[in-house]
Amino acid sequence: MAISELYFQPSPQKEALDTQELDSLMKELPQWEIQGLSVACLVREYKCADFLSAMAFGKQITDLAEQYDHHPELTIRWGILGVKWWTHTANGITRNDVFLAHQCELLSKDDSE
Repeated sequence: MAISELYFQPSPQKEALDTQELDSLMKELPQWEIQGLSVACLVREYKCADFLSAMAFGKQITDLAEQYDHHPELTIRWGILGVKWWTHTANGITRNDVFLAHQCELLSKDDSE
C-alpha cells in the first residue's frame, strides 16, 4: 500500500502496523525514523529559521492534530521542531500515524514555498 492510498480512520486503532507494511510505508517517508524501546514511534525533527518559525510550524501541526483528534508529541527548541506520532491504544505505529506524518511533510513543503 502506498501512503497516497491511506486515509484517516477515526475510530481508535488497536493494532500496530506489522513490520512488513511499516517498512514499505517508511520508504515514502525518508526523513522520518522509527524510535522507541518499549513503544515504536514515528519521529522527525524539522529545521526552522528560528524559534518563532518552529512555533508557527508547531501551530500548523497542532491544527492538523485537532482536525483529526489524534495528537503527537511536539518539542520546540530554537530552530527545531520535533514531532513524534504513535497510537496509545495500539501501543505502536498505526496507519493513522503514517497518514499524519505524511500530512506534516505536505505542510512543511507548503511552508518552504
